[in-house]
Amino acid sequence: MDNIKILKKEIAVLQKKCASKQDKIDNLKELIRIGGSITSASLNIEKLLNTIMRTAEKVMHSQTSSLMLIDEQTDELVFEVARGKSGKKIKEKFRLKLGQGIAGWVALHGKPLVVPDVSKDPRFFSKPDKDSGFATSSIICVPLKAQNKTIGVLQALNPLNKKSFSNRDLPIFKAFANLSAIAIENAKVHTYRMEQTRLRNELEIAQRIQQNILPHTNPVFKDIHCCAKNLPALSVGGDLFDFIMLKNNHLAVVIGDVSGKGIPAALFMVTMISNLRFHAQASFEPAEILNEVNKTLCKESTMGMFVTTVLLMFDMNNYTLKYANAGHIPPVKINKPKNVLRHLSKASTPPLGIMPDLNFFQETVKLEKGDIFLLYTDGITEARKINHTEFGENRLFNTLKHTDGTPKDVVEKVFKSVKEFSKKANQHDDITLVAAGYL
Repeated sequence: MDNIKILKKEIAVLQKKCASKQDKIDNLKELIRIGGSITSASLNIEKLLNTIMRTAEKVMHSQTSSLMLIDEQTDELVFEVARGKSGKKIKEKFRLKLGQGIAGWVALHGKPLVVPDVSKDPRFFSKPDKDSGFATSSIICVPLKAQNKTIGVLQALNPLNKKSFSNRDLPIFKAFANLSAIAIENAKVHTYRMEQTRLRNELEIAQRIQQNILPHTNPVFKDIHCCAKNLPALSVGGDLFDFIMLKNNHLAVVIGDVSGKGIPAALFMVTMISNLRFHAQASFEPAEILNEVNKTLCKESTMGMFVTTVLLMFDMNNYTLKYANAGHIPPVKINKPKNVLRHLSKASTPPLGIMPDLNFFQETVKLEKGDIFLLYTDGITEARKINHTEFGENRLFNTLKHTDGTPKDVVEKVFKSVKEFSKKANQHDDITLVAAGYL
């Protein structure tokens, strides 16, 4: 009789073990199925996170769930998805510091945590419950890890089929969290690549716009020979130049340097050139033209951008040059036959696009045969070697002493000299040269 009792006990133990193993097998099958659905889910990060949350509730048979990711800039946990009737309120209102609450503790230590009764755990942060009206009784929370780095936490709240969560629930939830973390990282990489592709496309469009609006030829206009060269530091830049041939034997030559780089600078540059071309049709006075352009830019500039510029106006009726300067480097006058090499007057106003009411200074010089006027941006003088030594004005003037006295030679030799000087260093600013000469 005793032997029968012992045998029955052994059979019961074996049955329990078999049932436990069957549970594990069933859980493993479910996890494989879930893993397939998660890894094949949308690469849209928002859709993926919602899929993870819905699946987490099914896996853990929980009343609700939440997913938080770490904001690396603030070191805070941010509710990316909080499900249930109160989820929206919680998501919009709460951020948790690392170490704050159950989720904060898990994120800080990188370890899972099972809390059968939150009322008995001092780490429980009750404010979300109080503000949302939700009642949390039991929590299971696990870290989301990618490449051994905690990127967030996943938690299930209030089991539906039992009183509380236990450590027996951890293996499948941890495995599910690992699969979820991989899927999240894949979606982030996909999002990053898509963003990079979008930016490249936008840059290509901006580059085409910029290339189309800048002059492609070096004009000759009534004995005025022109030459220009432009090399952006990025695929698009903020430097600009233009040759505007006007009625009654007038030619406007302009150079400018927009604050900043990239797409915003390129778009501002297009606005600047368009306004210059428009207002130059109504006046031959550089100061008046810059005044009108400045008013327009001050109205339209919404990004705090501005542009330094110099505008030369050649009058080939009486062979004079008028010019105005808005915060730019003064032009250099070169006349090889007369041994002239100097900056024109430095009198200028602030850059365009900052203050609408400015009085622009204007100067007039008499043209003489052999005069060349060189305009350039600070990408020339501030070009650097690897050791941060700058090209500077002394090297620029030394180069100009060895040119043959034509605008093309001036531009080519200065450009070549700058590139040779800084050839082993990265170009940190746009480079633009414009020369116009009375030959």
